Amino acid sequence: MLLLLGSLVACNDDEPATTKLPDGVTVRLDQSRIQRQGRVVFLRVHNDTKQPITVARAVLASSRFSTVTWSGQEEIGATYETDLEITLPKGRCGTDVDARVTLTYQVGGGDPRRSTTQAEDPYGNAADFADRDCAELTLQKAAKVTVGDPTVEGTGRTSVLHLAVTMTPTGERDDVRFAGFGSTVLFRQAPGSPADVDVPLGPQDPPAKLDMQVVPARCDAHALAEDKVGRLFPVKVVADDVSENASYFLPLTKTQRLAFFDYFRSTCGLV
Repeated sequence: MLLLLGSLVACNDDEPATTKLPDGVTVRLDQSRIQRQGRVVFLRVHNDTKQPITVARAVLASSRFSTVTWSGQEEIGATYETDLEITLPKGRCGTDVDARVTLTYQVGGGDPRRSTTQAEDPYGNAADFADRDCAELTLQKAAKVTVGDPTVEGTGRTSVLHLAVTMTPTGERDDVRFAGFGSTVLFRQAPGSPADVDVPLGPQDPPAKLDMQVVPARCDAHALAEDKVGRLFPVKVVADDVSENASYFLPLTKTQRLAFFDYFRSTCGLV
């Protein structure tokens, strides 16, 4: 028993001390533009303590996401910052994200510490992820979404790309409605497109046969060459547990995405 007690005390001694995060250390959640098509985000840890900090572990917790852990050995110099990359899991429906981060770290050559702080979300990236996931999961439960192959009507600058989208109600929800497709930096919804609609997807409703119609929002090679989000078309969803103006991105295959680029190049005379 004495040996067991001694080992338990030793284990407790190895645990980092829990303390308040030093003044000058902040954590924020963000995502770079080139990562917008995926779920990789970063925790930006800013150090303004005038001493180097070494981070060994970061745990992100929120009521809208399952807990995510980063571990490694990242030294942050005095008056400097670093980004700890993590992959956000699928989010849940809800209201406030209330993201909190628990850091395990050392200040200078001191003993390990553990501190919990609010993770700032200045651009609403975490909230957007959670709302998109909620909208997607809600619509998937209410209807089966089928996306057809893009077709082009007309020629030159007056041509329009059409994309057939069918939403067939599953009968599992009676409060879900499709509210329209959104535009992107490369494409805008044409006048005949269902961009602002109110289509019920309840058990008694017929399949919604939609014809998304888009035209280039701009015509320059630079925009096309550096585009990362031009084919992420918002699908607006309305339901009891979905945030106002929430949407998710229309799922497109590689072939469908290439068809949008081919249309853009052809219509804008970039071929």
